[in-house]
Amino acid sequence: MAQLLSSRPMSRPYANLALCLLLSWLSLDLAAAQTWGLCQAWPAPQLDYPGQAQGEDAPVYLSAESAEGLDNEVVKLFGEVRVQRPAEQLWADEAIYYRSTSTLDARGNVRYETAEFTALSDRARVVSDTYEGEFSRAEFLLYDRHARGTSGRILLQGQDLTVLKQTSYTTCDKDRESWALRASTVELDHAEGMGDAYNMRLHFQGVPIFYLPYIRFPITDARMTGLLAPTWGSTDNGGNEFAQPIYLNLHPQLDATLTPHNFTERGLMWKNELRYLSRYGEGIINTENIDDEIFGSDRSLYHYEHSGTLGTGWRDHILFNRVSDAEYFNDFANSLSTSSTRYLERHVRLEYNDRLQRFSIQTQDFQIINPDLAVASRPYRRLPQISYELNPPMAGPIRLEVESELVRFQRQDSVIGWRGNVTPTLSLPYERMAGYVTPKVSLYHTRYALEDPNNSLADETLSRTVPISSLDTGIFLERETRLGAEDYIQTLEPRLFFVYAPYRDQSEFPLFDTSRLAFSQSQLFSERRFTGLDRIGDTRQVTLSLTSRLIDADDGREKLAASIGKIAYLDERRVGLSGNVPDTNHQSDIVAELQFTPNDALRLSADLLWDTDDEVIIERDVGLQYSSDNLHILNLRYRDRGNRRSAPDRLSRELDASLLWPLSRQWSMMARRYHSLEDDRTLEKMVGLEYNSCCWTFRAVRRAIFVNDPEADSAPFGSLRYSWLVQLELKGLTSLGKRIDDFMEDQILGYNAVN
Repeated sequence: MAQLLSSRPMSRPYANLALCLLLSWLSLDLAAAQTWGLCQAWPAPQLDYPGQAQGEDAPVYLSAESAEGLDNEVVKLFGEVRVQRPAEQLWADEAIYYRSTSTLDARGNVRYETAEFTALSDRARVVSDTYEGEFSRAEFLLYDRHARGTSGRILLQGQDLTVLKQTSYTTCDKDRESWALRASTVELDHAEGMGDAYNMRLHFQGVPIFYLPYIRFPITDARMTGLLAPTWGSTDNGGNEFAQPIYLNLHPQLDATLTPHNFTERGLMWKNELRYLSRYGEGIINTENIDDEIFGSDRSLYHYEHSGTLGTGWRDHILFNRVSDAEYFNDFANSLSTSSTRYLERHVRLEYNDRLQRFSIQTQDFQIINPDLAVASRPYRRLPQISYELNPPMAGPIRLEVESELVRFQRQDSVIGWRGNVTPTLSLPYERMAGYVTPKVSLYHTRYALEDPNNSLADETLSRTVPISSLDTGIFLERETRLGAEDYIQTLEPRLFFVYAPYRDQSEFPLFDTSRLAFSQSQLFSERRFTGLDRIGDTRQVTLSLTSRLIDADDGREKLAASIGKIAYLDERRVGLSGNVPDTNHQSDIVAELQFTPNDALRLSADLLWDTDDEVIIERDVGLQYSSDNLHILNLRYRDRGNRRSAPDRLSRELDASLLWPLSRQWSMMARRYHSLEDDRTLEKMVGLEYNSCCWTFRAVRRAIFVNDPEADSAPFGSLRYSWLVQLELKGLTSLGKRIDDFMEDQILGYNAVN
């Protein structure tokens, strides 16, 4: 075995194969991660560079079964030729190296390898000093993307230009080439960062389905104007639909996407998106416009959002939304929550934050989508809202916080005016490993300057001062225990929370932004029972709760967590939303929570609200989730509320079930149904199938969402709107059709789309 150590490190004569750069042409929409479980295994090569040095100046090792030198100018290598650098190696049957011209000529079973890439060729000739050369009949493998391809010839024409002839690319196994991307010529300009491809064809199942005589593309991360993958689908209220996004790279910090979206029954909708980035922030503008043939008029949607930084600590945010009509979201909604939108927010906000304080000023408005929405159900505009929070450093353990706010509320045909509030808070937290004690006192001082277009106010100037004191204390106890063969740590965490707030008559105060908080676990430890500042509830109450956890002693994972708590009221409460109606209940409902995670795949949860007076469960939320991986997911959830004699109109019972499960090695099914048991009405449902092969995936989903119909004469006051979603994904290349994997993230809890 002849082995030679180059006395002069060569410029990487074979590293610039340009096959790696071929990927830039092929990666129209490469996924960052893919699952290749259905593909043949391609073990990556093992590199065994014999030297210790690393980097560009590391020596090149040449070895062969025999070698011959001619006049110290030509080195001939024969049999098992091997050229090695720290991160790459080349094999060949024979090779000739010309020192004067820095030319390497390798022939016979040429194999070039890195940890991520392998190229095979029958002959490779490279001039390392001028970066010129040629590779004939080359094949390549890209291990991390499970990609392979061929090229009849690769011409290196200097450091800046590479030309590939008769090139193909696919991520399929060699004996099952379901799709391939082919081109007669590809030119890669490395200096400009651009490439040109001629006669590009996309073949699927042996049939050419797409052809471009010429395409120009970036070979770096730079953006470029061009076509994005189209989408298609079908809805029962719009017909078949097809959308072709057109991307415009207007500036390094400005781009746009124009999307003609055609509905066969409604007409052509133009969707436009403009994004910008500057030293002052970033923003996005979305518009949709259609001359709707079914609706009989022009319809539109506008959305603008901006977030920026104006200096150290200063930020601004702008949000604007507008829709043309009340039925827009019903006709074009993508989800149940969107279709039920009643109003759209708009605001302009300026903020300042540092370690000690926070200041913000904003104006907030709303577009009322449904003109028939009752005035009392419409939100107040804030024109403006000014808030200031202060957290000054204090000597010792005492903490001081000050929150203040000044708002002008406006709404047509309603009481309007100014509300100012300042709330200083003093607390003295004392914390140790075994427990904590936190006494706290707050003072809410609020003043109103009101106007009433109906002249029904008894007093246009109102004020209120309410002190609230609280004491929060808890203990952490734990012990070691053993269940079966497993060791656990069991905790016991009792907690006591006392609140006192005196009564202040607030029956004359308006309700600008205030409502009653729904009773839940968090309400057990809240000083207030109303949102907003228009009502400060009077109370003298004690909360008692107990939490216990079961923790795996080996890995610290929580297997079981259970808690229960209730409030004991020591006085009646008189402050209400509408007048002073005494609440004489001496205790709250009992709140209980349970979470059980026996293993990594299974999770059980239950939230219960027990009415001790009626002795009935008035709210429950019970869920089961099984998720062993991203292919085996089952979710079941049952919710009900309102099982109380005093509020029978709030009764609701809902069942939500979703499933993703393989039917075979290549087929999977997905389904979801969200059903109101009380109304016997399906609110949302979908069912779909997925076929998954090594290098391509096809998904089809039939879905329906319930859309309200205010003109309906009888229940269920609406109907289901059906649509089809179809997606063909060529792994490692692009996805055609609507992104069903993203849609499944919203529909199936625990599913993670592979982006």
